[in-house]
Amino acid sequence: MASNPPTTASKVKPPTLPAMFTLFAKYRPTLNSFQGDGKRILLSQSDCWMQQANLIGPKHFTLTQTGLIFFEFRKSTLDYDEYLQFLALLCNEKQISVEEVKEKLTNCGPPGITS
Repeated sequence: MASNPPTTASKVKPPTLPAMFTLFAKYRPTLNSFQGDGKRILLSQSDCWMQQANLIGPKHFTLTQTGLIFFEFRKSTLDYDEYLQFLALLCNEKQISVEEVKEKLTNCGPPGITS
């Protein structure tokens, strides 16, 4: 009995939040000259990520809210652990499930892809 070769679909790993963080932290929006190394994320990169995940709008967050919480850290960039704290603060303020937000951020696709 011959075994079937593994399909490409079975080799594709599902996205993870840390992997998506790295992709968006490296992403350079058109108006931004900063090229990240994937270890720290700017507010503009985070906002781009949240917009792509459909988290900016009346049901979730405004850009003003993300900016106010981001700047509570008094840094221009956040590392992954700080970003998780940022998400927790943001979700707590709006009384939104942090797990729901993480799921949307994980599954929104790489930067620049509209879903």
